[in-house]
Amino acid sequence: MTLRWMGFVENVGSVTTVHSAVSRAGHSVQWFTELNDMLKELSSAQGAVVFLKTSLAYDVYELCREMSLTYPYVAIILLVPAEELDLKKAMHTGAVDAIALPPQEQEVIQAVREAENSVRLKMARILTNTSRVQKEDGRVLTVCGTKGGVGKTTITVNLAVAFSKSNLKVAVLDLDLQFGDVAILFDSQPKRTIYEWIKEEYEYSRRNLDRYMIHHSSGVDILPAPLRPEFADVVTGEHVRIVIAKLRREYDLVLVDTPPFLVETGLVALDNSADILLITSVDLPTLKNSKLCIETLEALGMKDKIKVVLNRDTKVEGITQEMIENVLGMPIYSRIPSEGKVVVASVNKGIPFVLSHSRSAVAKSVFSFAAKLRANQGLVKKTSQKSMLSRVFSR
Repeated sequence: MTLRWMGFVENVGSVTTVHSAVSRAGHSVQWFTELNDMLKELSSAQGAVVFLKTSLAYDVYELCREMSLTYPYVAIILLVPAEELDLKKAMHTGAVDAIALPPQEQEVIQAVREAENSVRLKMARILTNTSRVQKEDGRVLTVCGTKGGVGKTTITVNLAVAFSKSNLKVAVLDLDLQFGDVAILFDSQPKRTIYEWIKEEYEYSRRNLDRYMIHHSSGVDILPAPLRPEFADVVTGEHVRIVIAKLRREYDLVLVDTPPFLVETGLVALDNSADILLITSVDLPTLKNSKLCIETLEALGMKDKIKVVLNRDTKVEGITQEMIENVLGMPIYSRIPSEGKVVVASVNKGIPFVLSHSRSAVAKSVFSFAAKLRANQGLVKKTSQKSMLSRVFSR
């Protein structure tokens, strides 16, 4: 693999020291003063190291975040004045290093070496993930919505149980990291969460997840969101990528619940999903936001994954299914009827309604939805490599 070396600056003359240091390391940097020109070159590169220099015209950290999400095969080095340098922020936005200006030559050379290694590791991971898909790892479905209260988590939980009842091994990953409710809807009080896994297990080679999962009597296993909102900042996109990869190896199906807004961790889940279930409802503000979400995901190359789910489906004067589909620019994949009493009672008791009210119209619609998805995904029961006894004793 041949790496490309690029940089985006307003004034090429301001990075002569960096350019010389990279040259001494054996590489040639192509500098751009127009971002679009660099992005065109980047789109055809197999792997690249990119320098981004701070500017009053744009937020270099935000630009770094967007590029690291859009171009997973790129290593980004930030060039920031010493008084403005925030290493923690740089790492959180996806940079592999940040160099204080004016730079020291040896510091640049060291950053170049680390960036080169980082790109090669990223490319190796992408190839590894591709081969895993070919080896029939479990499927990932991510559930998203554009506002709180549309029933996203409720559908996630009940869909998980419906799949489990069809003899699939199912896990739910709660990525609503600040205010996740998946555990509550299963009437469970977690002692360990994804936060504890990162703190206690992430640095070890095995990175065992099992003792951080809730094993519910329905057969569904849950990796809960952190217990405190402030703990959400610890969880990064890289953590999520590794968690999803590990869950896929152990489960037939992984359902991911996300917050009602787009963040790095949620975008990683969307990118790793076979299908994206977009939950919407019959009101104009929600439909408007759902359309914006579809347009955003289309810009990220994910529109083909989207399946629109109309929740709390009921007759509203002046609004037809055809009108909804015209607004969204997509067909409705599944419709979940409005049955408030059943759903509210289920939520308050912490018992999914597909268990407590399995003959209700809303439960039947979820079972049908699960069957349709299962046929579409070609989901087959995975042969467990873990004995039943070891599973019981690990609880």
